[in-house]
Amino acid sequence: MSTRPRPTWIASLLLGLGPAFLSAQAQAELLAERITADNFATHHVGGPDSDAGIGDWFLSNGTLCAAISDPDHESAVTPRGGVLIDLGHCGEDDDQWAVLQPMLNLSQSHVVPVTEIEAGGETGRAWLRTRANFVGIELVTTYSVREDQPTALDVSVRAKRVEDGDSLFSIGQILLHPSGQTPVFSLLRSDLDRSVGFVFPKTDRNSVTSLLAALIATDLTILVGGDAMPPISYGMERLTSRVREGQDLAALASFSVSGKHFTFVNSMTSPLWFGENDEAPGLLQLAQIPFMDVSGETLLENDYRIHIGARADVASITDAIWTDAPLVRGRVDDPNARIHFDRASGAPMTEIRPDDDGTFRLRLPIGRYRARALAPGSRHTSIDFEISDDPASHQLPLVSLGPPAWVRLPKDFIGRLTFMNRDGSGPSVFGANLLGQRMGDKAVPSGLEAPFLSLAASPVDPERVALSPGRYRVIAVRGPEYEARVVPLEARAGKETQLTIEPLLRIERTPGWLSVDFHVHSGESFDSSLPQSAQIVAFAASGAELLVATEHDRIFDPRPAIAASGLDHQLVSITGVEVTSSYEGGDSPHATGHLNAFPVEPVPGAYRRGAPTLEGRRLRDALADMAKLSPAPFVQMNHPRAGENLAEGDLYFDHLGVVGEPFDPTLPLDRFPNTALIERSPTHGGRDLDYEGVELMNAESMLRYRRVRADWLSLMLQGERIVGTANSDSHRLGVIVGLPRTYVAVADDRLESFHEGELMQSLRNGQAWGTTGPLLRVDLDGTPLGALHAGASGTLHLDVAAAPWVPIAEWRAYVNGELVHRAPIRAGESAALPLAFAQDAFVTVEVEGPAAGLYAEALPKFTPFAFTNPIFVDADRNGRFDAPGLPHDLPATLSNPDQPD
Repeated sequence: MSTRPRPTWIASLLLGLGPAFLSAQAQAELLAERITADNFATHHVGGPDSDAGIGDWFLSNGTLCAAISDPDHESAVTPRGGVLIDLGHCGEDDDQWAVLQPMLNLSQSHVVPVTEIEAGGETGRAWLRTRANFVGIELVTTYSVREDQPTALDVSVRAKRVEDGDSLFSIGQILLHPSGQTPVFSLLRSDLDRSVGFVFPKTDRNSVTSLLAALIATDLTILVGGDAMPPISYGMERLTSRVREGQDLAALASFSVSGKHFTFVNSMTSPLWFGENDEAPGLLQLAQIPFMDVSGETLLENDYRIHIGARADVASITDAIWTDAPLVRGRVDDPNARIHFDRASGAPMTEIRPDDDGTFRLRLPIGRYRARALAPGSRHTSIDFEISDDPASHQLPLVSLGPPAWVRLPKDFIGRLTFMNRDGSGPSVFGANLLGQRMGDKAVPSGLEAPFLSLAASPVDPERVALSPGRYRVIAVRGPEYEARVVPLEARAGKETQLTIEPLLRIERTPGWLSVDFHVHSGESFDSSLPQSAQIVAFAASGAELLVATEHDRIFDPRPAIAASGLDHQLVSITGVEVTSSYEGGDSPHATGHLNAFPVEPVPGAYRRGAPTLEGRRLRDALADMAKLSPAPFVQMNHPRAGENLAEGDLYFDHLGVVGEPFDPTLPLDRFPNTALIERSPTHGGRDLDYEGVELMNAESMLRYRRVRADWLSLMLQGERIVGTANSDSHRLGVIVGLPRTYVAVADDRLESFHEGELMQSLRNGQAWGTTGPLLRVDLDGTPLGALHAGASGTLHLDVAAAPWVPIAEWRAYVNGELVHRAPIRAGESAALPLAFAQDAFVTVEVEGPAAGLYAEALPKFTPFAFTNPIFVDADRNGRFDAPGLPHDLPATLSNPDQPD
């Protein structure tokens, strides 16, 4: 493999190998070279999705800046790099590009590993070129920028067979836009009436059959940047797809398939026997797949152009496509509206975000259209019009939505507000991007979309919001330690109503405990478009105290953003990272799951700011590397089992990475498949089981909790001490942050006394409990959580507290995972339970209530619930806990975790 930088075109000029003359301006702006410590400050594509660092490759024409990762740097889908990872306007810090990676045969197992990069150029053009040799196919990809195309990046792909290998029916690119981070819009310029816009067929990236069924014809794929993020959009235009054999050229059928997280942009490798090239392959065309391949005499040629727009809308791209079309002007009476333009057939054409004064201008080819305007407060309207050669038709009439009902929000209020419409239509939704992105029958919400508002007495709080006219019950909560309030509100069209709510009082205290969410994301993660300031405000509104920032594969320190939001007196933070794996191959043929590591320090200038790597690696090797960091971070296994809404693929205990079989909590660790967890590395001696924590609760799912609890209890019975945590894993405002949460013991719970090292030691000791509402104090004759109780008997003490709006119904005690006691309990009550132990054991407690009343309205899908980490029992007083092992008669918590206790 060679990644040695070859001369840039500027260097070639100086050596006499390049063109004879270049302007001084071109020399100053056209760049194609490797990023070094000396040039990183100027060769850096800034923005929330910026990844490139020293050793990667930079490409620029002075307006557009791009970065290609070094082949040795893993990407978001494989252990190898050499792919487009950053793209934006130079100096604007607007990069929201995830990755563009070559892929064969519509399969993630055929994502192409790049081995070589070179840089070069000629008059008016600079380029980076990658090479790969995979399954017998040589793939050469050239990324180039030009002086005369300041906002476009050209991508040229050439593929030929150089040796025997897998047959090849499809060649293309995987374009990531995870979790709707950049909503995707599709056009077919050759037949605009067949464009699908923002609405795509349902698909599953893990099923080739599903992918084939969801194919659509397209030649322009547009990604729209997130709201309240630096404005940008991207458009990937297909220029040519053809096969060359000698002097003969033949066009190839092109298509795409999109899901919530990805778009595959592909072409077939042989001309179709039946049908047209601009039609998505049907049954007849798919029947040709087994006969398709690339011979040694053919060359596949795919050319694309990626446009970048200065606004977060579709029109900033389509204007660059329809440059000769009439310029249409108009105005809408609400600048917060989004205007969708459909053809007379109903097919989507483009979409635009108005300027601050409501005016808009865009290019539209001659034809008949409908403009649909959508605005906050559930307002919508439409107008029909026709564009002709007559300039008078290029000025649209006023698009009038009418005034909304305005609600002025209380100043200096801290909490989360849910506006329940008294007509029974449910809570009002705020922050929707009004684009209508759908995958099958499922809407893809934006980062800011939520059925509530979060306020934190912050300078970034909104002053007022638009509502649909009507009568509301406004529910105000601020986490389980605070009271709740409900106030009536009537919102009238065209009027502004003041919402008055008294501050929410803290009515429950948790002295000696700090409330923590160990799993929090923002737009710094590749799968989120949520501005960091908005997530920080939401966290403060939840009443939690310690935010652990765990962006996907990027180390990001949240403290400056917390200070800029004026909230450093309401919360503290720890910098962490979520180390992510989706690649099925290498040393982990079934992927390795997701891990949180904290605290970690960002490495200035490093790729992904120094985030650890996991793609294609066995878990034990990644853990060994993280253990070498100073200080060694706490490593938490995230969401290792599926719940109701968590897709397969990143759930470690469902496949164990190397064996493809789920962990079986009813079997010993020395039995297959469980033995994979304790196999020691022959080089460093580490195991896949050498992490310190596990996310018992991830968001609201109780089913997932019980499944992970079964694994956790099984491991503890066999001597593995792993700390259980409860976290939100929030990526967008609509997923409540700070709940569930983990309370960790500290000597002084005042924020000004926060000491990171003390909290981390308490967490490692297991002095922690998780909750969605109930507040606990638990000990065994004075022995606290995580500690060792000496003696064959003791009394378990429990105090339960809760705000009046949090229902509490019963508590349960478990010894070695077996339910030994359950009894009713209410908030404010205590319980004592004498216990006797025939051997060493561990004791855990759970408290639960019904999801009803105000709790159910304020926290939909959640259950009032709390669990503790264990108190260990040294029954024989030998000074240690001797794990009892799996019993012959397994408790139901292990043998039947899908059933509630």
